[in-house]
Amino acid sequence: MKKNLKAVAFLVSVVFAFLGCASDGGGGTPEVAPGTIGSADPALLATAKLAQQVDPDNSKVILFYYRPDGKYTDWGLWLWPTDGKGKEAYFDATNKRAKSETVEGLKIGYWDISTLTSSFTELQNLINSNEDMNLIIRTAGWANKDPGVDQVIPLSSGNKHFMVLSGDSAVYTVADTYEPTLVNATSLSSNTIKLTLSVTLGLETSPSDNGFVLTYDDGSSVTISDVVNYENQNNRYKNNAKYLLLKTASKIDPTKIYTLKHPSFKPTEGINVSILGAVGDSVTYDGDDLGLTLEGNKATFKTWAPIASDVELLLYTSSADVGTFKAETIDAKALGATTEKELLGNPANTKEMTKDVQTGVWSCTIEDVSSYKYYKYKMKNLGETYYVSDIWAKACSAEAIASQIVDINSASEAIPSGLSYGTKESYKNPFGNNGTEAKSYTDAVIYEMHITDWSFAVPETPDYSMNVGKYLDVASDKVINHIKDLGVTHVQLLPVFEFAETNYNDKYNWGYNPYHYNVPEGRYVTVGYEDGTQAVFELRTLIAKLHEAGIAVNMDVVYNHTSGTGSGSLYDSTVPYYFYRFTADGEYSNGSGCGNEINSENPMVKKYIIDSLKHWMLDYHFNGFRFDLMGCLSKETMAEIYAELSKIDPNVMVYGEPWTGGTAAVVNGATQAVSSSSGEGIGAFDDDFRDSIKGAEFGGFKQGHVQGTYSDSGITTGLVGKSGKNNRNTTGKLGLGIHYVECHDNYTLFDKLAISYWQRANDKTTTTTGNLFTKIGYDGLVEVKAENKLAAAYVFLSQGTAFLNGGQEFLRTKRGNENSYNTSNTSSTSTNGIDLAFKETYSDVYNVYKGLIALRKANPDAFGSNNGAKAERVSTGVTKYTTGDFLVYFNATDAEVNISASGYAKSVDVSSGTPTEAETVSTVPAKSFVILKK
Repeated sequence: MKKNLKAVAFLVSVVFAFLGCASDGGGGTPEVAPGTIGSADPALLATAKLAQQVDPDNSKVILFYYRPDGKYTDWGLWLWPTDGKGKEAYFDATNKRAKSETVEGLKIGYWDISTLTSSFTELQNLINSNEDMNLIIRTAGWANKDPGVDQVIPLSSGNKHFMVLSGDSAVYTVADTYEPTLVNATSLSSNTIKLTLSVTLGLETSPSDNGFVLTYDDGSSVTISDVVNYENQNNRYKNNAKYLLLKTASKIDPTKIYTLKHPSFKPTEGINVSILGAVGDSVTYDGDDLGLTLEGNKATFKTWAPIASDVELLLYTSSADVGTFKAETIDAKALGATTEKELLGNPANTKEMTKDVQTGVWSCTIEDVSSYKYYKYKMKNLGETYYVSDIWAKACSAEAIASQIVDINSASEAIPSGLSYGTKESYKNPFGNNGTEAKSYTDAVIYEMHITDWSFAVPETPDYSMNVGKYLDVASDKVINHIKDLGVTHVQLLPVFEFAETNYNDKYNWGYNPYHYNVPEGRYVTVGYEDGTQAVFELRTLIAKLHEAGIAVNMDVVYNHTSGTGSGSLYDSTVPYYFYRFTADGEYSNGSGCGNEINSENPMVKKYIIDSLKHWMLDYHFNGFRFDLMGCLSKETMAEIYAELSKIDPNVMVYGEPWTGGTAAVVNGATQAVSSSSGEGIGAFDDDFRDSIKGAEFGGFKQGHVQGTYSDSGITTGLVGKSGKNNRNTTGKLGLGIHYVECHDNYTLFDKLAISYWQRANDKTTTTTGNLFTKIGYDGLVEVKAENKLAAAYVFLSQGTAFLNGGQEFLRTKRGNENSYNTSNTSSTSTNGIDLAFKETYSDVYNVYKGLIALRKANPDAFGSNNGAKAERVSTGVTKYTTGDFLVYFNATDAEVNISASGYAKSVDVSSGTPTEAETVSTVPAKSFVILKK
């Protein structure tokens, strides 16, 4: 598959504007005579000489890189196998950056990949077997990427020397000469194509096809009405071009395969044209019956697949017949390609589906499906056959290999006793008493949890060889009683949709690699996975148990990317290119940092996301959603999401990370909180306040206010809920700022504070790992506990919405592991597992958290939603905070400070877990806080 550009609609509109006035109208002299075949980029030619210098024997894999500015010291490589995951990717970090030499006046950088990867078995295997290697050229910390897309080093060509030009997505094979070649052709819209050539071509200065021929797969031709210089579209006399924009006289049909040829360019048979831009203009469907509709034994199957040339419905009698991924895929313990013939399985019946050309919907009705249990689609897209689970389905077999023929809202085996699902009337939310009480975001205290982590808290002696965990583990009284005792209002579950690792893979994972957005992750099911309703039932049971305890449940959703693309994606397999954004060069845009980004601007993608969210609310009773990398979604999509979900529940919570994971192609991204006139709107995590309290998470290890690197203005700004330097919350609604100091990402709060203490005590600039309690000793523990309590006070007493990570309240440690998303637990150490014994060991910390939460909930007008709150710097590290009937002094210094308590007759002590009033006080101990009340 090639790629799409619907995401950069602004660019397409500019293209059309230029096409309308493609001549400068004032006459002139063309740069070269029309039809002139130019030479390759001078940097490519110079590199051929440099290659002879650095590797005269042609024995090493060398990647050359040319930047016009000649600056290479900050640039390194991220390399990984085609089917590799994050763990198997390697960054050439600070000490292996590009070398450079000057040849023919050009400074050219290069990396000896054979040497750099000598200790990386997976990458050496690629070199030894001539298999392609994935590539990103980037600076440390992902601050910059060039050209900004994933690239491939084509080792399978048998060559060893390759070249990347800054800003050019092509990877060139280094050679002494470069024949005129058609490199890449990508449709930008239904009648424009961007073409990259290996050398320049002199274009006509009036509309012409310039010798290019575009044909359908049946051999018939498509008229090319004009060709202009892509980089100078408004001046035809700038006619010496390597990048061309071709305009067709008729629309490109995305269901067909196109070939582009030119008599002066190789290959003589031409190259395929990616139809991605044309896909973005596909017909749409606004019905609510996509997927499976059951009426007794009668079933109607519908799927939106406007590009498909043929779709068959495959029916199966049991999970044993639905097929499987090939053996190599299973061995890798990850989900494979939908083109694998093993996925055909042994269907009991097949039915041809019928296409409605006006909507792009394929459908089939069967009067009696009682003898069948599962189904999937055999789709033919652009000449390729895919075996695809229904992306609109609500229950699936293991690994989402096939979809289940079941109505999860009427099948008794999917429904916990006494409950019903599927309608607004049956929906449950204890936060606001099922919508009968108006609630503000600021009334919420959100508690983040991961299924696997909390499964360790259940047994008396945790089994650290177990890395999976189950829904029903978290549904245990032991876990739920702890959450209830703490006093939080909402649990936020890390991803529980189907993600891309097999159920029997015991490898730890957070789940931020979506495979099927609409069905529960099967690895969290108690035993086996013979029936897709088992996962539905057990996840529903967990949510119902939390609801019974008065705790609402939010879901961490990842609609910004999928685990794979092409045949590695159910979505790309169903409608090629439509669900993703692409760069101007036809590459998958990578604003998520995970290889792709979902195109929420496309109408059917937006519909899918909203339908999916409604499904999780009505069919499971989720009460809110935390959006991973929310900045990758469009601002308009997020506003529409809130508007639609709040119709179901006015107290629904919608919030997320107001940033991306890279450079996103979203036209108008949700990079800041957005609001809706109908309610609170979209909340956003306030990383400014987080960084002020404990130190920034990126750009090296940073310390913050509680550790003695003071940020008085950041603290005063955060306390009153105003926007910080990153301007996350511009709506004026306090609840839209999500205040926190710890989440699943980065160090736990204890680890961050312990490493900070260790650095200060040992005059170190490095970090440390292992048993941090031992490393900091008794004195360090005393100080770190005080800093932890102080950090919590800033969050829970501030104006905004409070959030904490599960275990933060009892000094949860990950042994200094900053990024534990795939870190397994072992018999000797537990990296991610929760140990509830910490709750008793560090009960003084736990009780402060419990007391702060109780105080906040009892005084919502003072803590959370008070626009009249005031915070001011008293002295460096000391803050005075006035809100409602309360005066709070925060002291982040190492010395006790005197305060004025005039007008406040009482102090409030939260250290027992229950706020208790006592006599007023006149001092604040070091690294502490006091709460005074009128």
